Amino acid sequence: MKTPMGLNQNHGEDMVQGFRSPAVARIAGTVATAAFLLAIGLQLLLALGVLPVTLAWGGTQSVLTPPLRLANVAAAVILGVSATVIRRGAGRSAGSHPSRRITILAWVLTIFLALNMLGNVASSSSGERILFGPLSLVLALACLLVSASKRD
Repeated sequence: MKTPMGLNQNHGEDMVQGFRSPAVARIAGTVATAAFLLAIGLQLLLALGVLPVTLAWGGTQSVLTPPLRLANVAAAVILGVSATVIRRGAGRSAGSHPSRRITILAWVLTIFLALNMLGNVASSSSGERILFGPLSLVLALACLLVSASKRD
């Protein structure tokens, strides 16, 4: 139905449905996988001391202690599990139809990553704002597209 301005009233609904398509979810799943791999690499570089620890942990730590190394490795493992969940939710790995548990976990990750992005951009560490802020934004948006997608 055309509105007085000549616009299709269903255009907005069609656009939303397009963003929720399985094809968009698969693309978003691929983008999320790449971003998760980048985040894993950064966490491992932090754990190895290749990157300065001031890039993470709100910039509050100046010395890379063994507990911080372990925390970075744990973060890398959690990111790997998160990537697996999102890939499953996007239909990019075993099982073409994600289970209810995967769908719920994908939404939990989406919310967590949105909050994480807010923390990163509000950080006192310029490195965290510049590096991890945009990365967590990409992850949050890609995960949102996967979580909100319609299933095949």
